[in-house]
Amino acid sequence: MISIAKCKNFVTSVWGSQIFLVLLLFNLLSNFAAIVLYKDILTIIAIVGISALAATVESCICRLFKGSKLRKCVFWCLVALHLLIAIVDYFLVVNFQTVLTVDVMCIMAETTWIETISFFETYLDITSLLAFIVASFLVIWLFVRISRWLAGKWILALIAMLLTVLGASVYASVVSGIESESDGIKSIAQLHSFTRVGRAAMKFKCEMEMMNQFRDANLRVEATLQDDEAPSIILVLGESFSIYHSSLYGYSKDTNPLLGAREKDGSLCVFDDVVSVSDHTGIVMGSVFVANGADIPSNDKVLFPTFFKRTGYKTALLDNQYFVNNGFTWITDDDLSQIMFDYRNEENVGYDINLIKELPDFADPQMVVIHLYGQHYTYSRRYPAEYKQFKASDYSPTLPEEEREVIAHYDNATLYNDFVVDSIINKFKDKNCIVVYFSDHGEELYEIDDFVGHGNALQRPTIKYQIRVPMMVWTSPKFESGYPDVVKRIHESVHKPILTDNIPHFLFEVAGIDTKYYCPELSFINDKYNESKPRMIFGNLDYDKQIKLEQKIKPRY
Repeated sequence: MISIAKCKNFVTSVWGSQIFLVLLLFNLLSNFAAIVLYKDILTIIAIVGISALAATVESCICRLFKGSKLRKCVFWCLVALHLLIAIVDYFLVVNFQTVLTVDVMCIMAETTWIETISFFETYLDITSLLAFIVASFLVIWLFVRISRWLAGKWILALIAMLLTVLGASVYASVVSGIESESDGIKSIAQLHSFTRVGRAAMKFKCEMEMMNQFRDANLRVEATLQDDEAPSIILVLGESFSIYHSSLYGYSKDTNPLLGAREKDGSLCVFDDVVSVSDHTGIVMGSVFVANGADIPSNDKVLFPTFFKRTGYKTALLDNQYFVNNGFTWITDDDLSQIMFDYRNEENVGYDINLIKELPDFADPQMVVIHLYGQHYTYSRRYPAEYKQFKASDYSPTLPEEEREVIAHYDNATLYNDFVVDSIINKFKDKNCIVVYFSDHGEELYEIDDFVGHGNALQRPTIKYQIRVPMMVWTSPKFESGYPDVVKRIHESVHKPILTDNIPHFLFEVAGIDTKYYCPELSFINDKYNESKPRMIFGNLDYDKQIKLEQKIKPRY
């Protein structure tokens, strides 16, 4: 029979070893951000148990290399991975009230290197980086000292063993509920840092496998053109444009003087109740480009530029952020790009105004998508020196100097964006043309507290600053004379509730494209437009119901 002493020795050697204790502490560290964010007791218990289970597995892996130099290498690699994920998690919790989930990693994969540089310039500085490095070494030293002091204690080893059993039980009891992706903490795979990364890798693999089906669906698109002299359509997709910093929507600073003049002469219609489906560019672009619903499987999705190209339109994408083969998504895929467009630029062109120079000399009708860098952070890099009109002293002294400086840069970027969009309109003023502008999402600028940016709307006190967006439609004199009824219906629609993923159906109606995918209930200028349809954002949140719950939240300025 196995003696009690042998059982104690086994338990102590496995769960009381210094290697296990160090790995347990680092598991708890890398998963503790989720505990900070999701404070329910069941989540805390589950994460502690899963951390103990993972530390057990990791320490057993290290024991397999006993007597080998690989043992230390494996051990320190595990420590480094936990520490890296912990640093990223805490950074995300502090700045965006989220942790490193599958969705966050997918967005990171879609981000261009230029956006990445701007992100770090906005949220990190040398002092912060040095603090992270010093803190990392201190944590490693502290955990090694604590584990050395606790190693060999039987009672602690027994508790660790019981926690490991608990962790195994948690995995076993919820293994059938792993599929939920909308709320990461409800998915067992999201409760441990390593399985989060693994799940993201699996998702990428599935997306890549579906890409071929995605291409096939777009190759099968059928559509016809009702009008032999169809108008040219220019869709301008802005970036991080807050309506709360636009004079078109009542902002006290004159940030849109040129577009404001066009609104006064009646050629520009400004829509005042438009919301975006998300607070991330890639998700919004996917939603807007997909003509038959962003929530359907990838193998059935069809992209609206494909319809224009199929009916004889000359199509182009001028983009200052996404480029072919510079990412893992449909917008960077070479085959899909050729299916949708006759032309697209190959690299970043600096200030947005340079995109106009990239426009090929197409015959009409043409459909051009222009994706600007707009007011994306870092704001001070989004405009040339001559547009530095606003300065920190122009804003409320109740705000810190640093915040006022950032707001001034943002408003200057908005002023420059006004010039860019007006210049695009000027480019097409003599054509039979319609220009549609909207922003992918909004932007927070210290309205509620000390947060600036976007990407965490669901965790903020109110979603409106990141989800409510500007949209405007300009019509040329030739378009107005040729399509007076359409112009009239556009003017009558400026106060209708609109979701940005309805835009393809509006474009189909304006162009006269006949396809089975066109839905008049989704075209906001059509008599059949369904104004009562819930505007669902983030997949399952009713915007209008949510915004009513947030009405009492007042801005700081």
